[in-house]
Amino acid sequence: MRTIAIELRKEKRTGIILLMPMAGILGAAYAFTFFLVQKDTLFNLPLPPMDVLLTQAYGMIMVLNMFGIIAAACMIYNMEFKESAMKKMYALPVSVPAMFFCKFLILTIMLLTAICFQNSTLTNIGLAYLPQGTFAFKTLLAFAGYSYITSMPVLSFMIFISSRSPDMWVTLGIGVAGFLSGMALTASKAPWLCIHPFVMMLKPAAAMSAQPDMAAVIFSLIETAFFLFAGLWAAKIKRCA
Repeated sequence: MRTIAIELRKEKRTGIILLMPMAGILGAAYAFTFFLVQKDTLFNLPLPPMDVLLTQAYGMIMVLNMFGIIAAACMIYNMEFKESAMKKMYALPVSVPAMFFCKFLILTIMLLTAICFQNSTLTNIGLAYLPQGTFAFKTLLAFAGYSYITSMPVLSFMIFISSRSPDMWVTLGIGVAGFLSGMALTASKAPWLCIHPFVMMLKPAAAMSAQPDMAAVIFSLIETAFFLFAGLWAAKIKRCA
């Protein structure tokens, strides 16, 4: 609890606490504006109403969330590397792996907050504009959980990269390269691309159905755990060195 309280104070100073919720608010505002302007065209598409509601605006929402994650990851370790603060951290009675885990936990909760904002807006849009009796709250919850889980590999990967890179521009460059390569590779059906965390996050945006892909969910959970434990292990090994 002491470590997470310290991390919360740090993240308030860096502005990360507000960054992800702002991405959520922007995504919600985009979804509302998009459906307000395009609702007649969208609901004439040959798709079930819930698929239209959940998939047609998700592409831009996902981009906002992804760049929010990348920006937050760039900032979250920037303070730790200034003036060799990270090296001094190992000389203090502070658990560096616990610090990594608390940063991961804070960003995980901030991402969840953003997704809650966005899906609250989609709920209101569905209740207001979908044909009567077609709005399914369970489908919306399932898609929200799906989009959250498939976003976690990018979040855990970017925090891991940030914890290893004293230069925040390296982290930013890797994040942008991941986004661009993910955009280029998402259309491919090659199963080995499931190891690419950005491809996983793009999966819901590339689909025309709101039904979760269970293979993507399983791969996302495995990748999230892998990058989380890699970060904890790397922090511990460095301390012992």
